[in-house]
Amino acid sequence: MLTKRIIPCLDCDLRVPGGRVVKGKEFKQIRYAGVPWELAAEYEEQGADEIVFLDITASAERRETMAHVIKKTAENVFIPLTVGGGIRGVEDARKVFSVGADKVSVNTAAIKRPDVVNEIADEFGSQACVVAIDAKRRYLREE
Repeated sequence: MLTKRIIPCLDCDLRVPGGRVVKGKEFKQIRYAGVPWELAAEYEEQGADEIVFLDITASAERRETMAHVIKKTAENVFIPLTVGGGIRGVEDARKVFSVGADKVSVNTAAIKRPDVVNEIADEFGSQACVVAIDAKRRYLREE
């Protein structure tokens, strides 16, 4: 029998000083939902098995990911942390691992440069890298 795991995914917007968890649809009509490390602690208290942080603007803004958010979270939350957004290579992964991440999630970089997944896995182990896929359902009209 498969074990179910509860893994909340927190979309973070770092355009707000310090960063905030946001809720929206297709990154539009964004509403602020809270402080990342506070929400992660609440989820841990409620029994989450892992937390995923996605920095929703890092790749589009071509900036580094949210190391300060991960560091502050890792100081108070003791379940695995996965970090995505702005992970373009081994050095980006190394930076978030050094502040407490357990795993990185690669999205845009995996499309632009598929070898990045193997590079990160070779450096840190295959358990430390996942690929995120943003899928959109499209329906074809019958003609």
